[in-house]
Amino acid sequence: MKKMKAAALGLSVCLTGSLLLSGCSAKPTDTLVSIDNGKDSISYGYGNFVARYNQAMYDLMLASYYGAGSDYWTQKGSDGKTYEDKTKDQVLESMEEQYLCKKHAGEYKVSLSAEDMKKIEKTAKKFLSDNDKQAIDQMGATEEYLKTMLEYETYMTRVKNKIKSAADVEVTEDESAQSTVSYVKFSTAAKTDSSTGKQTTLTEDEKSALKKSAENVAAASDFKKAVKAEKGQVQTASYTTAADPSESQTLPADVVKAAQDLSDGQISKVIEVKEDGYYVVRMDAVHDDKATKDKAKELKDEKQEDAYKKVVKGWKKKIDWKVDKKLWGQVSFKDRFATKESAKEDKK
Repeated sequence: MKKMKAAALGLSVCLTGSLLLSGCSAKPTDTLVSIDNGKDSISYGYGNFVARYNQAMYDLMLASYYGAGSDYWTQKGSDGKTYEDKTKDQVLESMEEQYLCKKHAGEYKVSLSAEDMKKIEKTAKKFLSDNDKQAIDQMGATEEYLKTMLEYETYMTRVKNKIKSAADVEVTEDESAQSTVSYVKFSTAAKTDSSTGKQTTLTEDEKSALKKSAENVAAASDFKKAVKAEKGQVQTASYTTAADPSESQTLPADVVKAAQDLSDGQISKVIEVKEDGYYVVRMDAVHDDKATKDKAKELKDEKQEDAYKKVVKGWKKKIDWKVDKKLWGQVSFKDRFATKESAKEDKK
């Protein structure tokens, strides 16, 4: 599969169409979104293109996961919505966010230079020349639509970065401080036969043997050597030092609780987690400097992202954004996209 990229000033994908879209009565010039009572608008042609472009990106990924013949777009989630409906909802939200970022770009001294526009035009032309004509028609892509999408994405990226960098956020030591452990797990979970899907529970003798292996590791002075001798696998994990063990997303609470009593280099006793396995932990660093810095950076980015979303939410409250739902309903993902390579394979 060829590399896909759909970021500001860097759109590149190689596609072929599978079917031609038929039965669509909407015109490209029809108004899909009316903004502020008609003062501005987004056309059906552009909205359809953005939706189909997003579909193409997903098709390249989902077909390899579910299989080319799978009808994944009609599958429903717990909310009753199909994957197609969810994707189209995300497209509308993204278009509104991009529109608002461009609208407020001046407030953040964001603009596109002549060089930016040349790069955008070059990228749009390359996309059209690289891709199969049937896929281009199927997507409803035009040079103007491609340039518009790239302009919107560039504005959004730059405005977003300005808002995030200006956000006054703080990350405390308690939030970011990380402890890092090495651990081994001797699983007692039921085994699943990959060919039949049938599950087999472990016997008491098998569980006893696994517990003995865990005990041998817990009693050893060289953790890694002992794990290897017992045919286990050493894994590492970091957790927030000051957090409640139950909040850990990487290790079971009982394992984190046991680790919190260890000093650097210490090895725990055997920790049994029912229906899961026997764990043994070695404390690598009660305070891991690198993991702490990485966590602080992650938390800062999350808080800056929240600040950005808050600004966009405020903008949305001040705009009248009306979608023609009947028109939007004509956008369909029934026909598929594929890479040129996979299309050739299908013909063999």
